[in-house]
Amino acid sequence: ASSGYAMGHVYIKREIKITVTDKTVDDPAEEKAKLNQATEKAKEQINVLKHKTAFSMGEDEAMVFDAHLMILEDPEFIGAVDFEIENTGINAMKALELVTSRYISIFNSMENEYMRERSSDINDISARIMRNLAGVNQQTELYGHGTIIAARDLSPSDTASLDTSKVIGFVTETGGKTSHSAIMARTLDIPAVVGVANVLSALKPDDFVIVDGNTGEILI
Repeated sequence: ASSGYAMGHVYIKREIKITVTDKTVDDPAEEKAKLNQATEKAKEQINVLKHKTAFSMGEDEAMVFDAHLMILEDPEFIGAVDFEIENTGINAMKALELVTSRYISIFNSMENEYMRERSSDINDISARIMRNLAGVNQQTELYGHGTIIAARDLSPSDTASLDTSKVIGFVTETGGKTSHSAIMARTLDIPAVVGVANVLSALKPDDFVIVDGNTGEILI
């Protein structure tokens, strides 16, 4: 996904598991207010990332976050979540999960690779709102320089937040060359290999690896 070589120790990025229940609520209006608050907070967070990315990578790369903001302001996306809360009485987190699943299914079914990759943007936005609803933060605490990030996937937000003074490469189980994380990796000149099945099962924290972004190989 991004050419070059990197040799370093592995940091395995785990996804935060948020428990979502089917619990119904007594006051849908209050639940919709929680969703609105979480969405507004997401907009603030994305604006911060947008300005950071524009400064470190350029305006073109920061445009991905303009797209994220457009989705957050799209009455169809958030409106669909509101509709679920209002008409079924389920909680905001479950409603968000259901609507996100529908959108991702639509994008994943598209023939165009670029459009399929946009499902990661929907997932990124939804995950941010979900964390805000749950009151949790996701920060990658790197323990040293020369770090290779290994993850199931890296969202545009994840990639834009990387500490490039420490991260020298990354490898993911999913993703493609047209994903925003891959595009950002090329902008940052960080070697990256994506779509490596079961890589998290093959690696352990602090393993020494070589990421070959030219051939797509990972050497342990």
